[in-house]
Amino acid sequence: MKANSTLEATILREQTKLLFEHLPFVLYGVMASSAGLVTLLWHTGQSTELLLWLLAVYLLTALRWLARRRFNALGTHFDEQHWLQVAIQLTAASGILWGFAGVVFFSTNPVVLMTLTIFLAAMVAGAVSSHACHTPAYAAFALPASLPFIARCLWENTTFYWVLGAASLAFVLINIHYGRNLQNMVIQSIRLRFQNAELVSELTLQKGVAEQASMAKTRFLAAASHDLRQPVQAIELLVDALREDLANHPSKGLLDRIQQAGHGLRNLLNALLDSAKINAAAITAKPRHIQLAPLLKRIANDLAAQAQHKSLDIRVAQTKACAYTDPALLELILRNYIENAIKYTNEGRILVGCRKQGKHIRIEVHDTGIGIPASAQETVFQEFYQLGNPERDKAKGLGLGLYIAYSLGKLLNHDIGVNSTVGEGSMFYVTVPQGDASHLLDEPSRAQASYKTPLTGKTVLLIDDDDLVRASVTEMLNRWQCSTIAAEDAETALRILMARGRMPDAIVADYRLRNNSTGVQAIKLLQGQLGNIPAVILTGDTAPSRIHEAKSSGLMILHKPLSGVQLRDTLSDLMASKAIS
Repeated sequence: MKANSTLEATILREQTKLLFEHLPFVLYGVMASSAGLVTLLWHTGQSTELLLWLLAVYLLTALRWLARRRFNALGTHFDEQHWLQVAIQLTAASGILWGFAGVVFFSTNPVVLMTLTIFLAAMVAGAVSSHACHTPAYAAFALPASLPFIARCLWENTTFYWVLGAASLAFVLINIHYGRNLQNMVIQSIRLRFQNAELVSELTLQKGVAEQASMAKTRFLAAASHDLRQPVQAIELLVDALREDLANHPSKGLLDRIQQAGHGLRNLLNALLDSAKINAAAITAKPRHIQLAPLLKRIANDLAAQAQHKSLDIRVAQTKACAYTDPALLELILRNYIENAIKYTNEGRILVGCRKQGKHIRIEVHDTGIGIPASAQETVFQEFYQLGNPERDKAKGLGLGLYIAYSLGKLLNHDIGVNSTVGEGSMFYVTVPQGDASHLLDEPSRAQASYKTPLTGKTVLLIDDDDLVRASVTEMLNRWQCSTIAAEDAETALRILMARGRMPDAIVADYRLRNNSTGVQAIKLLQGQLGNIPAVILTGDTAPSRIHEAKSSGLMILHKPLSGVQLRDTLSDLMASKAIS
């Protein structure tokens, strides 16, 4: 009930505002019409009465204009009941003046009578549109403006004037009825506008609640992912260290299974990270002209062991095609395609090839797997969707691979899709612009890797607030005959360095540290004290804001968990860059 009364009060305020908004057009019309009537009736010999009447009309017009200025000065702070009465009273006063003219200037002269009738009818009809927002305001003008003239016609007591009076009365009543219909339309329009505004406000509120829930989910996922990556990182490095000790030990098979489980967990966490980076718009495409053959062969070689574990063969069709794309992002798309094919293919083979389509190259990944129903061929690209995995077997991933491929395709403006037949297999494709072989950049192959600086005798400063990670990294570095100074923050690291009198050759810092500090801050502090020491940031965060912050630091970023080989190569590259500079 209270909501309805509030809405009705709001509608009344809008009606009042409309009356004053339309007033300038009303006043212009009144001044022009009154002056025209006086001009046409001037020859009747009633010049004094006509001038006095015109003066009264103009004085009332000035008063109405002043009332409008006073109303506008109030802005939104006005009493709708008071100002609505002011508008009605001033409108009624105008109607009385026109009604006075209908009696004082009444004449049986056909020309005068026709002139007076036309002007009064025009004023009554013209006021409908300007007062349609409030029927009582219109009636306050129309009735006093017309009834005196109608009464005067009836006073003549002849058939002609009786007909003229009755027709005039019917004309007024029809206009009032028409005005009432217009008012209902205006009120309905105002009601719908405010109801829509309430709906938009409610939707905005619900959108805000949903966004907060999404942000809470992202923060939870980021925190959980970071905390999970810490022990996984330690497991990766400790297993790498143990492999050297257990190279010929009977327990090596058990260690291999532990490593395989660790790789599976790492892959799941990496899928979450890739998804978060895409949602955070933290990936920027850097397209260039590339040859596709080396890229496809490298991906196939990297995934060959995974395919052989299921007795599958990966073949890459020969191609000389060039493409214009971001090679790193295209590689991620194709890796997800091939890994998905391996997961859902139990026997047969996987074929990777290129097909020219006009000025584009379509890269296709064919498999002989279970196939996808037509009804699910769009759904498979959604987040967390998995076909034929009701038991949620984590060996088949989280259902993020194809979503990541699809999102990267949109980022690169590459067409992504699938053709599949249930029981026969699937063909996933990505269509890329054709490249120009004359614009290829010379790149060293992985087989011709650049010289790696040996770590023997080097000193690495490690900053991480996790004891287990510090211990595992230290153990791995010691096996490479590399000294390690480990600390949980930059201040502690400085104290240790000053006490030992040693300068580190490289800094490795976790991004998220204690007391809401970051590895970027720690590195900047250390570089300010010790000089421009090469540094790298390790992060296990998936929070979009954290990814943006880390990316904008300008430092090299590595995502946890990383293997011992990755760590060694990164440190070697950092020290090599220092030597060159």
